[in-house]
Amino acid sequence: MIKGFLNIPWFLWAALALIVAVIYSFVWPHKAGIATTGFRFFILRWGHTLTWFLLAINFLLRGLSPSLNGAANLIALAGGLLYVLFIVMAFVVK
Repeated sequence: MIKGFLNIPWFLWAALALIVAVIYSFVWPHKAGIATTGFRFFILRWGHTLTWFLLAINFLLRGLSPSLNGAANLIALAGGLLYVLFIVMAFVVK
């Protein structure tokens, strides 16, 4: 088993990220999404969940093989960009 951040296996990090993704699939900023539609609503509703799901995929790839770290980095980058988009939609765009 490949050890990851804080010497904890990547598969455990993936499980934790999936748990957070499941929680955020039920908990989301209702107040910010009430009067929105379209793309902004989608990002507010699913952006945080998808971010954690992408992080879980990143951790799984790192746990499978070090040769997949390049793909894992790209997926982590996509998750980070999605999170920035979520923050912008939630707190900047009105």
